Amino acid sequence: MKQKIVVLCFNYEPSQFPAKPDSDNRFYTYGFGSAFGRLFKNFLKNYEVDVWRIDGYCKGKYFENRIDGIFYRVFGAFHLSKLGYFSAAYIRELKKASKDNNTIFFVVHTHNWQTYQAAYFLRGSKIVTTHHGDWSPFFLAEGSKGLRKLKAYIGKLAEKKVFRYISYFLVCDINQVKYIKMANPYMKHEIFSTGLDVNKFKNITRDEARRELKLEANKKYILYVGKLYKYKQVDKLIEIWLRIKEHMPETELLIVGNEEKDKWGEEFYELAEKSGARIVGRVLNVELYKYYCAADVYVLLNLRKDYFGGTGIAPLESLACNTPVVTNSLKNYLGGNAYELGEIPDNEKEYEDAIIRVLNNPGKYKNMRESVIKYYSLDAVSERMEKVFTSL
Repeated sequence: MKQKIVVLCFNYEPSQFPAKPDSDNRFYTYGFGSAFGRLFKNFLKNYEVDVWRIDGYCKGKYFENRIDGIFYRVFGAFHLSKLGYFSAAYIRELKKASKDNNTIFFVVHTHNWQTYQAAYFLRGSKIVTTHHGDWSPFFLAEGSKGLRKLKAYIGKLAEKKVFRYISYFLVCDINQVKYIKMANPYMKHEIFSTGLDVNKFKNITRDEARRELKLEANKKYILYVGKLYKYKQVDKLIEIWLRIKEHMPETELLIVGNEEKDKWGEEFYELAEKSGARIVGRVLNVELYKYYCAADVYVLLNLRKDYFGGTGIAPLESLACNTPVVTNSLKNYLGGNAYELGEIPDNEKEYEDAIIRVLNNPGKYKNMRESVIKYYSLDAVSERMEKVFTSL
């Protein structure tokens, strides 16, 4: 008899989820929960997979569907201020499922009220949670005031009560471990990543990529992929690039993957426009590899104290295309060979110096794609997760 994995998630991105079933099945298959469900279904052949989502945007209704061998259940819920979503039907089904000792519950986030509910009502079950950069209430309490501090205090009480019921923590950022230990000093954990479908990131030569993208062959391109928002300190990256450009005028900043001006998370769009950076905007995922292949270096600033994003997906995508990276997030890299793949600066000045080193000496960096395949391919991630499940 196969074991079952029940993936538990919630709708935290209503702009991307349809509010009711649609012809493309995005209502069921969008988001982290579905991504993990497909990963387990495709790579862990000894398990059956359910994906349960609690959703405050589908008008309180219940939906279910079986798609590509995965059983999806969506529980309509009501929203209680900023505490989260609550559904009596969802809680009832959690209680029923907790009686099956053959089931592993995989909770997609660590620090939120959906996780606290699951841990409490599933106590005694096999529970694994994943951390994706969300903030611990123990961290939030350090610099908060007023209602925000009160919410953090309530969160601390909740985590102290229920985190003892969690069997295993998969944590993306080493800086987060100490905060989880404040709630569960005896936590079992490892550093993890959701992994990468490396096959989607082809390798073509830099010259070929630049010809296809109509980029100049004699330029040096610094690449940033993502929103132009504060948590990734794009303003600081622009400042660093402008300083480099003063004595390396052939250097350009290429910005890919951002939304339109005035959209959420685009705080530094106007700054980027005024700087003269080349703003590409959203591109198809199947075209993204060309930008990584065309660039000389990918840069991600993550020096804020509230950044707990782990290695990050974009740095892995860059490495899969054999383009070195400059980011402090490499401190979370699983392979133990981060020094081969790029630079790990600790402050803004070190970032500037590190970018210049990569631009001037690109041949120093090696084994990038091979390393990502070894440690972050979907096969590798699935194998590590199966070992965790087996250990339970």
